[in-house]
Amino acid sequence: MDKHKESDSLYTWKSKYLVNGGSSHHKYKLYKRRWLMLAALCLLNFSNGTMWLSFASIPNYTARFYDVSFDAVDWFSSTFFIVCLFAGFISILVLSKCGLRIPLYLGAVFNVVGSLVRYLSTLHPIICSSVPHAGYIVAIIGQVFTACAQPFLLYAPATLAAVWFGTHERALCTGISSVANPVGIAVAQLVSPYVVTAVDRVSMLMWVYTVPAALATVFAIFAFWRSRPALPPAPSAEEHSRPFLKDLKQSLTSWPFLGLLLIWGIVAGQFNALLTLLPQVVCPYGYSDTQSGLWGFLMIICGLVGATIASVVVDYTKCFKEVGVVCMAFATLCFVWFYEVFRLYDQSVLISFSLCFFGFFALPFLPISMELGVELTYPMAEAFSSGLLWSVAQVLGIIIVVSSTFLQSDLPPNLIPKGNCAISGASAASSPNSSSPALICSRNSSSSSLGSYAVPKDPDALILLCIVLTVAMFLYLVVCFRPRYKRLEMERQDSPTTSQVAT
Repeated sequence: MDKHKESDSLYTWKSKYLVNGGSSHHKYKLYKRRWLMLAALCLLNFSNGTMWLSFASIPNYTARFYDVSFDAVDWFSSTFFIVCLFAGFISILVLSKCGLRIPLYLGAVFNVVGSLVRYLSTLHPIICSSVPHAGYIVAIIGQVFTACAQPFLLYAPATLAAVWFGTHERALCTGISSVANPVGIAVAQLVSPYVVTAVDRVSMLMWVYTVPAALATVFAIFAFWRSRPALPPAPSAEEHSRPFLKDLKQSLTSWPFLGLLLIWGIVAGQFNALLTLLPQVVCPYGYSDTQSGLWGFLMIICGLVGATIASVVVDYTKCFKEVGVVCMAFATLCFVWFYEVFRLYDQSVLISFSLCFFGFFALPFLPISMELGVELTYPMAEAFSSGLLWSVAQVLGIIIVVSSTFLQSDLPPNLIPKGNCAISGASAASSPNSSSPALICSRNSSSSSLGSYAVPKDPDALILLCIVLTVAMFLYLVVCFRPRYKRLEMERQDSPTTSQVAT
């Protein structure tokens, strides 16, 4: 064996289980390039996250640019929920049968193609076409492409962790690569309001988000040149070949896993819905798109810190449920705190703290759920559990976002003037040197305020429903959820009696 090429940590474990009729020594290796693969997957998920909620923090400008309503703007986010639901099962099958390389290549291509189509929607021949809402239609088509990429990218972290990382690195790997998507959302929440300071700047925003998509595609091509390592990192990473339908039936008949699907679906669905609707929730009370974008950014960044801490704790203690209970309890309290303060005027500091703490405790449930799903469904392919978890989250997310249309009533007229839900005349005006569609198409710049179709809504009923669902899921987690850690049981039975690190 070439010592230079094999300088990575090489673990030789004396296995207790029989192979070919007798005991033998198995070699398990941790390859240094696993960190390069993790970085590539993080960049892909980050880029896809920016595509998902590019417009969520600038609904006013987006509505003006594409000449649509707030409800139509919400469909940029809802498209992801719907498309991922159908594409998710395809991605589960491909990840299970083909490994990591092909699914991630597909995800990278869908992502960059979608970003380019979205930019095309801002060009003059399209945005100023005689076809009603042609620009919006093309933008939605581009959003569909990027949405097709999401399940291939978002379902991969648990597989990467199981196939390439050691037993005490898996939760950390899953956490970092999974949270990369919310970090992309956070950056979009922060960057979009700062880039789009006028209606005519929407086209520039599309270019801003195309750059990381292109870089991530090139990076992924070189990083994922093989799906599995020559030597596995642990006994549980031994390659398994199982029938797709058998795994699907087994997962859907496991009561602990079904319970996890429900808990995670409610938590993730509400988190995604809050990011989508946050600007529309707070704008009637005098808070700007820039402020709501900053709050969304801080919520996810604090969540990243919390998820990292929780991942390390879970990696070394394996207390999945216990850590989840603590995180969900405090997340519920912080959500109630947010409900109490967001309706107050000039309380941006309190809103910031409530959302930061909510993100810190809510987002750690992401890596915990992904790893717990693998434990509950072992020895099924990791893509099964993570894919089904994300699919349920997408379903509940679209239900919450769409139901907001029916649960939110029009804000009383006496409160609208106090709000910040319209574009000021200065912001709506385009610069003289601009060649953007907003300047060329008179219909997009004919007025400096939103039409009657964009009347601000009262979000009280929606927020209260989310609080009730969160409390219900917390009680279910504490009282009824009884997990069995199957993968952990197997590894403890076959734990190493000797280990050696090659030099």
